[in-house]
Amino acid sequence: MPMTEIDLTRLRDQTILVVGGTGFLGSHLVRKLSRMGARVVGMSRSADPREPAPLGISWRRGDASDAAQVSAALDAVRPSIIYHLTSDSRGGQDLGLVHGSIQNDLIATVNVIAQASRSPSVKAVVLAGSFEEPTGDNSIPTSPYAAAKWASCGYARMMFEIYGLPITILRLTMTYGPGQKSYKVIPYTISSLIRGETARLGSGARAVDWIYVDDAIEAFVRAALAPKVDSQPIDIGSGRLVTVRNCLTAVGDILQRSDLLEFGAIEDRRMEREYAASTGLAGHRLGWKPRTDLETGLRQTIKWYLDREQVGRVGLRSDHAADRGC
Repeated sequence: MPMTEIDLTRLRDQTILVVGGTGFLGSHLVRKLSRMGARVVGMSRSADPREPAPLGISWRRGDASDAAQVSAALDAVRPSIIYHLTSDSRGGQDLGLVHGSIQNDLIATVNVIAQASRSPSVKAVVLAGSFEEPTGDNSIPTSPYAAAKWASCGYARMMFEIYGLPITILRLTMTYGPGQKSYKVIPYTISSLIRGETARLGSGARAVDWIYVDDAIEAFVRAALAPKVDSQPIDIGSGRLVTVRNCLTAVGDILQRSDLLEFGAIEDRRMEREYAASTGLAGHRLGWKPRTDLETGLRQTIKWYLDREQVGRVGLRSDHAADRGC
């Protein structure tokens, strides 16, 4: 399929609301959009409107799981484009994660897309989906997070088909890079090795499609301008599977501390999904393809942690096994 040409200059002077603007993806996206000349409002529960922000960015404190707060934000901002990125991204299988994933993924998503469908200013919505969502005949979610994302994307597709909401769903594979939550396996491992501490890990047997955050953000930027042809989710990934063990061994080799990697120290999760992105649709619809290979992305991520000397702030306590399965 031929690649679509996207004129990115059309984002200049657009008013854009990024829900979840202080998160991993959101913080990268608001900076990218601002550099492109857009007027960006970042919204999250932790945003502080009193804090000075770079030119072109302003902040609004708000909880997307509260429909009234979402409605107020859209009335105040009147965005032409909405990115919905907020998520309870803990991928664990603990029963205690169920209600949080419903509140922070499903309800938050439904609030945003329902309010967007009523707003005359909104011309495009972009939603972050996940490769953890089940597909095909074996449609059994493997975690509370996967179940909530699956339902969220179902609602988004319904809103497109029935109510005409101009929404694009990007199904991200395992995104990594600077600024990721510290309980994720790559930052946990990097910070442990920099501190000279043992990284206690699962077997590492799971095969994962890793995508560097800058590449993912480029897809989000393009998705806002792409034609809204149908509601089919668009895979965003490298299209290549690499085991967690091989990925983290590469981290150990770069830092010259592979001796501190303790595989098999914690149990693997059951039913973990292995999924490689099919990147053809992203090329055809978005004019996008991944550009950063895994080793380059890991080196850039490690450099970010070393440059900021955040070892004490980004690492996990050795007894915290929150998301080390991947």
